[in-house]
Amino acid sequence: MTQDDLTQLSKEELIQLILAQYEQLVQLKADYEALRLKLEKGSKPPTNSSNSSQPPSLDHKRSLPSDRHKRKHGAPSGHAKHERQFVAQPDHVVVLKAETCSGCATDLRTAEGVLRDVNQITELPPGRAEVIEVRQYEVTCPECGRMHVGKPPVGLEMDRMFGARLEATVVYYRQVSARVI
Repeated sequence: MTQDDLTQLSKEELIQLILAQYEQLVQLKADYEALRLKLEKGSKPPTNSSNSSQPPSLDHKRSLPSDRHKRKHGAPSGHAKHERQFVAQPDHVVVLKAETCSGCATDLRTAEGVLRDVNQITELPPGRAEVIEVRQYEVTCPECGRMHVGKPPVGLEMDRMFGARLEATVVYYRQVSARVI
């Protein structure tokens, strides 16, 4: 916006323009403070066992000298080989056979093949949460008129949102991930 443009505006328009710029300035100052705090937080030295409650086992390890003797990984030489045994009746069998010849495009689906390799992959089935709906009824006694509410069994209390197995699983994974970090 030029000076000529500003002189064309009325007093009310100028006031509105100044107020809009003031709101932008306030927002920019807030953004600046947030970014400054984020930068200061990020510029702190990394935590280790000497400046925090972090255990020494989680400290960053110093670089080791390159002439250090490197340990050979794996089983000692002469060790008998142990392999996982194949399952006799797998749940699914996937047959991998070429459908067409890449050279002449002949259909190979009916051609006899020779088994080249077999591999078994063990996988967990996809998990699905079981949702249990608890319906609590209030009943009035036809004789005395007293109100009675059905009592839920242990584990299905009305203020509960998650079952005991799900809670235990979440706690377990949280504890395991806390040890890894």
